[in-house]
Amino acid sequence: MIVLRILLGLIALIFLLLCIPVRFNLNYNGEATVFIRYLFLKYRVLPAPEPKKEKKPSEKKSEEQAKEKKPNPLLQQVKKYKEAEGLTGLLTLAKDLLKATGTRFGKLLTHIKLKDFDLYVLVGGGKDAAEIAILYGEVCAGVYPAVSVLLGLTNCKSPHGRVSVDLDYSVKEPKVLCTASGAVRPLFVVHHGVQFILRTILPFYNKFQSAGKPAVKSAAPAANKKERTT
Repeated sequence: MIVLRILLGLIALIFLLLCIPVRFNLNYNGEATVFIRYLFLKYRVLPAPEPKKEKKPSEKKSEEQAKEKKPNPLLQQVKKYKEAEGLTGLLTLAKDLLKATGTRFGKLLTHIKLKDFDLYVLVGGGKDAAEIAILYGEVCAGVYPAVSVLLGLTNCKSPHGRVSVDLDYSVKEPKVLCTASGAVRPLFVVHHGVQFILRTILPFYNKFQSAGKPAVKSAAPAANKKERTT
């Protein structure tokens, strides 16, 4: 009984921790900065931590030689799948995987609560005014619907969700500024992550690995024929 109570207590504690939201802050101004907070912990996701000290040239050469000798198993499997199914089959598999990933990610977005979202896009940087005007129309046609879907899924309503696209012929280069803050419960991330692995990754992985292998035929029909003849 004591072991059972301890086990139930641990399960309840894990469930409680998974229900506590993880908060994030994003800022993009030519370079992305992302911070996440959980309870009293704070971690910087972007920019990535500084790389370790550079290794000696001799160590680099030995590592490069080892990488060259060992072929990439993923690339080998891609070539094998392409030979078995053709380029069309490979592209179809990639398209289906991206579609399934987008569907699962869209379901996860419904559990993300954006508290604040501000996107500003400045179009410019071209020599031809007509080309810049056409580009401005294309950017507006792409940005506004995409942001509208994002804000709808994350339940971020005005005035907390803002988006603006401006046109300036004198600007040498286009500019994008974005700030966002929100929260998501780890429970939903774990749930959709497990669903994504079981329902998307594993079926596609099995299909990917079975490329070129002969299908195993069942021996049941042959056995049934023998029984009928006897």
